[in-house]
Amino acid sequence: MSGLRSVFVSFGFSLAPLVLAMMIGGFGWRGALWFMASLVGLAFAVLAFIFVRDSPISCGLIPDGEKPSGAYVAPAEAPSKSLAEARRSPVFWIYSMSLAMHAMFGTALTFHVVAIFAEAGLPRDVAFGYFFPSAICATAANLVGSYLVDKGPLKPFLILMLVGFVVGGCGLINLDQSWGYWMLAVGFGTGGGLWGVTSNLAFIRFFGPLHLGEVSGFNTSISVFASAVGPFAFSLAVDHLGSYNVAAQICLAMLVVLLIAAIVVKQEEVTY
Repeated sequence: MSGLRSVFVSFGFSLAPLVLAMMIGGFGWRGALWFMASLVGLAFAVLAFIFVRDSPISCGLIPDGEKPSGAYVAPAEAPSKSLAEARRSPVFWIYSMSLAMHAMFGTALTFHVVAIFAEAGLPRDVAFGYFFPSAICATAANLVGSYLVDKGPLKPFLILMLVGFVVGGCGLINLDQSWGYWMLAVGFGTGGGLWGVTSNLAFIRFFGPLHLGEVSGFNTSISVFASAVGPFAFSLAVDHLGSYNVAAQICLAMLVVLLIAAIVVKQEEVTY
């Protein structure tokens, strides 16, 4: 079920900019904001009230989806690491920074997509058309990754995710070439699909269940900060350096460093 949810989230996240652009074109930006506020604030609140449950246990399930034979007790003896311990681990920072790079790079591209494509000599419709093949690649990668990830370690998925982002970054830098467009769509789409797989499992696998909330919450705060910085950093690049390409090159260099670290650093997953 979590894998299926991840597929829908990945597909929706990839298509969201295209849908938003269509709403702005049809209703104006104020109308689009009112529509989203009504959808999120009212409709989703009602759906959450009806369907959301606090835990699998409240539905008569244990976390792996099976029926408990008796009263379920959380495995307090499961090896887990606190947030302080996780922050001392290089594995935590490799995964957190890799996930944050997607948030920063992806948000910057989404916010400036028309201007970035225009800098490469491509029209507005091509810019928004990019999101559809990217969403297809993201959904396919997420579906396959969600199926395979339970059969082995998480490290290969992190490496493949970063390879996808590196390919997408190379495509963005060479967007004026036809092959650059497809490298961007396939690379960022595939990396984004594997981002969902990686972000769902990284912290439970490496740091255990007992402090999962604070560990994953700290990672989320890093990603949220990165997503806020990304568009601003790309704007600064255009204002002071004259091109979005410089910001993209810096992001690409950071991704290459993270890819090397992901390959070299040993990653030991928790077993319980």
